[in-house]
Amino acid sequence: MSLPHYQLLSHCSDEQLQVICERRRLPIPIRWDEGPEGRKRLLKTMVFHLEDHARLSDALADLESESLVALKQFVSEGTPPAPGRLADLMGLGLILPDGEGWTVPERVADALEDFDEGALSFLAPVDAILRPAEPYRFSLALTSVLLRCAPGIRVLKGGLPAKKELAQLLSRNAMLQEEQDATLLFTLLHRLGLLWSREGRVETLLPAVLSHPPRWVAERAFASLLEHDLKAWGMPPAEDRHFLMQHLLERRGQTLAVAPFLDFLKRLHPLDEARTQSIFIPFLERMGLIHCDVDRAHLALTEHGEALAQEYLLRDLKGTAAHWQPLEPELPLIPQPTLELLTPLLQNPHRLLLLAQIADAESLDAMGTFRVSHATLVRALESGVPLEDLPRRLGAPTTPMPQPLVQLIEDLSRRVGEVEVHQGVRLLRARNAHLAEELRLRPELSPLKLATLSDTVLEVRGDGNAHALLKQAGFLPKPGRYLALSLDGDEKLYLWAMAALAFVDEKGMNHHLEPVQQMVRSALQRLHDEDPALYQEVQRRIPMLHLGGEDQLAEEVQRILEYAAGHTLMVELTYLPPAAHRTQLRRVSPRAIQEDHLLAFCHLHQEEMAFRLTRIQGVKLLNERGWTPSNHSQAG
Repeated sequence: MSLPHYQLLSHCSDEQLQVICERRRLPIPIRWDEGPEGRKRLLKTMVFHLEDHARLSDALADLESESLVALKQFVSEGTPPAPGRLADLMGLGLILPDGEGWTVPERVADALEDFDEGALSFLAPVDAILRPAEPYRFSLALTSVLLRCAPGIRVLKGGLPAKKELAQLLSRNAMLQEEQDATLLFTLLHRLGLLWSREGRVETLLPAVLSHPPRWVAERAFASLLEHDLKAWGMPPAEDRHFLMQHLLERRGQTLAVAPFLDFLKRLHPLDEARTQSIFIPFLERMGLIHCDVDRAHLALTEHGEALAQEYLLRDLKGTAAHWQPLEPELPLIPQPTLELLTPLLQNPHRLLLLAQIADAESLDAMGTFRVSHATLVRALESGVPLEDLPRRLGAPTTPMPQPLVQLIEDLSRRVGEVEVHQGVRLLRARNAHLAEELRLRPELSPLKLATLSDTVLEVRGDGNAHALLKQAGFLPKPGRYLALSLDGDEKLYLWAMAALAFVDEKGMNHHLEPVQQMVRSALQRLHDEDPALYQEVQRRIPMLHLGGEDQLAEEVQRILEYAAGHTLMVELTYLPPAAHRTQLRRVSPRAIQEDHLLAFCHLHQEEMAFRLTRIQGVKLLNERGWTPSNHSQAG
């Protein structure tokens, strides 16, 4: 006959009570060991927690199936468990001494009646053969999506890839075989902020990915898989997915029979058994988180699935550190004369993503195949990859590059920067006077209505897109927009990268972005005044935030200032005042140049001032009418 917890606990020694409290994580009253009253308080506290229905159900659910079967047989048949299992069950407070032997508390016996023998016997037979799972497949599948999104893919209004781009994600990709898997992983990455959307296209947001350790993407994507609403993919509710992974982790190393195991879980939680078995478990198998037999009648956690579940459910990052070591190194790259690059896919994903910036990912299997072309290298330069960084990313100097690849990079080195486009100022700067004259006369560039400012500087007076027209005409203008590539996990620099992304626009800087420009300009000035070291770091990391800060030839500076004065336009100076140790951004309306000084109305000090030309380190022409008190009174 079963007895209540209080009566049975009174037969336990102090050491046994302490073991039960530690194993079941029960609170222990202060000074419980000071006399009979203290022990009585301890027993009452233990009874309150041990008889709690939720805690009791969890304790039973956490047991291995053999322990549950042994416990149930002890209640129904009186057959005591083996000594080792008996000690384990006693330590959990599920079997207690009654003064003469051992018994099961009545509340535990009542809870066991909810389980029948079929639900408890869910261990697979020893002859069950599971299909091997590809190691790290979930991580590699996520990386494959990021690699294919690096150059950008078109998306529908709903945010999912268009049919053609979906086929691109799946094409020659051994990590993804089904459309629903591709769209699900794409959505998880997008919700994590690792994909950047603009104008109907999605690109991999490299600053966000590279600012975290290589394992982070898979860890957070796995957490989103268990937490987010995924009704569009027919997934069971998030609490069902979480509950299943929790119990799979508790039975790590065991091969389980799926049907009785789900029947057992359904008795503890209102599980959507049909969708769990038909949709979620097959997805986990395709992602290499579990492996099953041919009929999916038996399953077991893989090493990869166990590591991710342990990190998410137990918050144990240190215990799984060894699992992620294969994602740390950068493995050799093999360039081919056909401009193909071969490298193992199981390596540091950051290296693969940086490679995808300069080459298209063609085939993703055990080895990744990337193809370099003139177009991919130009795309990389426009996204901010320095020209001198291209050989290093392609394996030099440790790996000799084939001659076609060397010639391609040398040709780019000669041609990139023939023309520089200043998008915000609508100016073109040519490498020499002969090229500037050619630009002015080329019929393909007539929509720009180019006007000469100096021998090498032209003003764009038309409405055409200078960058696009120059590329169509066969020129390779110096890139006009940049993205930060490496942020070293520094949050402040990451925020500046986000500010840089706000400037990106396919048609270049335009008046719609002027409010954002003004905000960033003000923030840069404050940073310049408060933390010069960080200001210099931001300028080095994110060149596109250089608002007029580049050194210019004295002749060109003077020509632009004369042009602004003659057409009553405003300029922005990068100016070093005589008594200052760092430059300032000044908005002025030029009036005239006298000898070595610029006479202009300063909008900061609201007065006419003289600026020494040798202290002007840069000038930016603004498409705004100049303003002085005299001009204002005449207008009035």
